[in-house]
Order: sequence, then C-alpha cells, then structure tokens
Amino acid sequence: MCAFRSSLKRLLATGIVVFFGVVYSTSVLAVGTDAGTDIENFATVDYKVGGVVQTPEVSPTTTFEVDQVVDFVVTEVGGADTDVGAGEQDAVAHFKVTNTGNATQDFALSVLDLVGGTVFSLDTIDTTDLTIVVDANDNDVYDAGVDLVQPHIDGLSADDTAAAALDNEISVFILGDIPTGVSDGSAANIELTATAYKFDGSPGLDAIEAESGVDDDPDTVQIVFSAAVDSGLTATFADQDGYLVASADLTVAKASVVLSDPLLQVAPAALAIPGAIVEYTITATNNGDLPATEIVISDDIQSDLALETGNYAGEDVQITKRDGSVVTCTADTGDGDIDGCGLAGSILTVSIPTTVDPDGISVLALADAPQNVVTVKFQVSIN
Repeated sequence: MCAFRSSLKRLLATGIVVFFGVVYSTSVLAVGTDAGTDIENFATVDYKVGGVVQTPEVSPTTTFEVDQVVDFVVTEVGGADTDVGAGEQDAVAHFKVTNTGNATQDFALSVLDLVGGTVFSLDTIDTTDLTIVVDANDNDVYDAGVDLVQPHIDGLSADDTAAAALDNEISVFILGDIPTGVSDGSAANIELTATAYKFDGSPGLDAIEAESGVDDDPDTVQIVFSAAVDSGLTATFADQDGYLVASADLTVAKASVVLSDPLLQVAPAALAIPGAIVEYTITATNNGDLPATEIVISDDIQSDLALETGNYAGEDVQITKRDGSVVTCTADTGDGDIDGCGLAGSILTVSIPTTVDPDGISVLALADAPQNVVTVKFQVSIN
C-alpha cells in the first residue's frame, strides 16, 4: 500500500495526467444485500509517461462485510373486524409477519386481549383461550390440524424472491373463543406482537436479537435495529385486530305460478283448475353478516296437491346455489345428488348444497348481493 501511495505522489508531483478508477468485485452493495456478504473493491490508476502508456497501478483489495439490519412488520389482514358469532369457538383472526431486514430471522409471538379502546370497533367484551397458529403450508388459509400451534416462527427468510416456503412473509392465525349471550355489535380487540430472535437453523428459539453498537470492525457483522422495530433492548412490532359479534339474518319467500292447465293454456293464461301444473319457488336470503349453515328447507304439500316428478333434468327439485350454479335432486330416498332431499309423507325436505363456491364460501352467502340468495323450485299438480 505504501509503494502505491509513493508512486501516486510522484506522478502527481511531475504533473503527469492521472486516470483514477474504481472496480468492484462481483458482490455489489445494494439495498437488501444479505448480511455477512463480503464487499470487495480495489482502485486502478492508468497513466502515461512521455506519452507512452504505462502499466496500471492497482491498489490492494479492501474487504468489508455487510452489517445486519433487523427490520420487520406485523400486519392485520383484511383491514376490518373479523365477524364472529356469539359463543363461537376458535374464531380465526388473520395476521402476517414480514421480514424486511437483510437476514433470516426467528420470531417470538405473543397475543394480548385488549381492554377498552378502539381498533375497528370499541372493545366491549373479552376473548378467552387465545391460541397462536403459524401457517405451515404457506397457503394463507387456516387449516386445522395442519398449521402449527406454536408461539414462534422458525427461520423467516429475508428474500422476497425465494420459493413460496422460503418467502419473507408468513401468515399467523389467532384463535379465540367468543362469550355466549353477547349481542350483535359487541367487539373484542386483540394485539399480536413479534420479537426478533437470532436464527440458528434449528426449531425453536435461540437467543433474543440484540444490537452490536459501534461498527468498529469491517470484518465483523454488526447488528442494528431499524427505527420501526427499535423498542430499546429488543426489536418488536405489533398490530391489532378485532372480533365483531354478528349473526345471519334469513328471510324466506314463496311464490307460485300456474304453468299449464287441462285446457292447454300456459302461463300466464293458465288457470288453477284440477289437473293444472303449478311451480313453486322458495327464495332464502341472508341479510346478515355471517353465513347461515346447514340450511334445510321443508314444505308441507297439502292433500289437494301431488308432487310432480322428473321435470328438472329428469329429477324433481331444482336448486340455484348462491354462485348461480344449478343442481337437481330426486325427492325420495336420495340418489347422491344432494343429501337430505326427500319426501316423507307430505313433507318435502331440501338441504342446501355445501359444495365450495368460487369465492371459497361453502354455505349460504354473506350479505353481499347477489350472492346471498338461494332458490328451490318444484312442481305440483292440482288434484
């Protein structure tokens, strides 16, 4: 290094033109560069003497390691209260933890039932048996029996371009029990906190992350907390969500139309006379904020009427589901199209199908028309 400096001084002293350039190694410093990355660089001086190109002077290579920034966020998913029913068990609130630092990190997780205050709604009730569950298959959906019931995250990558299982964010679900007997509009607010721990490559938590202080050694990775997570001796971040008690609100309507009569007249001119065919339409609408489950519609077909068969794709009853798709069933002992569609004496029963709709809801819809309505149609003849 001394020889390089001496040569440079001589060149400058004699007034010779000097070109100074800097060449970096293949590891270029950039935002998000992984902690511990070696950054190598050197300088090259090109010059001439008497107009003759001389051999460039090259400095020794200098090296330093990229320091570690501990930075992360906890965010509530959805931007609104989680609708729940009074007495609901294991109601699911959804959060995400995102590692925005530059090193893989473990995180301890803790959840608190808040008392008073407003998140999305004013806190008026308390949840019990709060449980932390970490998404095990990275599908951002709570899967009971699959996702991990544990109060920590193992090895959350800092690489947001990694494969899904190694990405830099992960879903965390909070399960809570809602008290019985509480009214619609009651809210229970919760807070999820993440604390950074050192990543040691093994399950469970090792040592809590701590700052290194002054960076006085270029060959050592120093640790610093971002302003967003610096809480003194630890790096923490928290966000809040609320459980809002709601309910389903079902209404049912029934209409009839005479389709045809023995005088060969058809709707709307057909008459309700013996031998006429009448179609009934039952419409169930959910005007509430929660799904209505296990819906069974029953209709007592009086003795003056007889159920007509085979009028809907060869079957007896037609059901239009909340997603607009149509299924049919036979009103007897059942033929596998839909459980619970049958005729016992004069009572016709129809269970609403629970196959999953495109938006993932498998029951009668939330109150977001038009997907909060199902209809059932069947035909009878007048005796």
